Order: sequence, then C-alpha cells, then structure tokens
Amino acid sequence: MLKPVDFTVLVYLASADIGLHWTQTQVAVGLGISQSNVHRALAQLDRSGLLIEGGPRRTALRELIVHAVRYVYPADLGAPARGIATAHAGPTLASQVRSDQPYVWPLDGGSDFGPSVEPLHPCVPAAAAGCAPFYELMALVDVMRVGRAREREIALVRLDELLGGGR
Repeated sequence: MLKPVDFTVLVYLASADIGLHWTQTQVAVGLGISQSNVHRALAQLDRSGLLIEGGPRRTALRELIVHAVRYVYPADLGAPARGIATAHAGPTLASQVRSDQPYVWPLDGGSDFGPSVEPLHPCVPAAAAGCAPFYELMALVDVMRVGRAREREIALVRLDELLGGGR
C-alpha cells in the first residue's frame, strides 16, 4: 500500500525538472524530507510498478490520480487558515473557476486565506512553494480529492497535458 510520502515522491519525480539522472539527495532536498524516507518510498514505488527506468510511469500516475486518489487519500477539510492556495484555487484552475474562499494548505507566511485542506504529506506546502511544477501537479491532485465534477473535468485536461505522452 502506498503511503502518502510515497505518492508525494512519485508526484515530485513526475513534476520536478530533474530529468532521469536524479539522486535521492536531490529528491530529499526538494521535498524537505529525509533520504531514508525517499529510499523507502522509491522501494515501495518500484514494488508497486509505478517506476520504470528510474522515473515515474506517467500513465499509471494519471490513473492513480484520476481514479483512486480521492478514495485512497480522502481530503480532511479544516478551519480557515492562512497558507498556499490549492485545488481549484491553485495555479491552473484559479483563472477558470471562480471561488470566494480558496482552499489552502496551511503554511506560516502564506498569502492566501480560506478553508484548509490537509496536504497529503506535511512537506507538500513548503516543497510546493519552492517548485512551481510540483505545486501545479499537487494542486491538481487536490482538485481530484475535493473538487466537484466540473472542476475535475477542467483539471483532467491539464493533467493530460502534464502527464500525457509519458511512459
């Protein structure tokens, strides 16, 4: 079974601009987690068949995001907080979906305010703040976790652009 950290590492590998010759150290630093967590995550991803030739199987990741993430990692909504906009208020859908109160990942010093969404892993908000491609993909994941049908359809188009043509 994939732990949230495993899924987070997989999304980072699919989104980060680190190419095929990445190291565990690069992933650990980029996500702000330990190398041992990265090592365990990579082993689990390999066992699950989600890695191929050192990179993510993008078609399998897409299937996981579209069909399973909302059931395997249901979103915990919390009280309004200051943080980083996610889901339909994230970088991809904000211009297409109007919302008075954006969902946010709580983060000290965040510029947005709204109902909080517990991130898949505690490292996500800070890592997203430092890596725009990771932020975009994780916000799209949250659309699949908390979004309505229309929002998920819009997100699916962008997911296909980001993950399509993959292995």
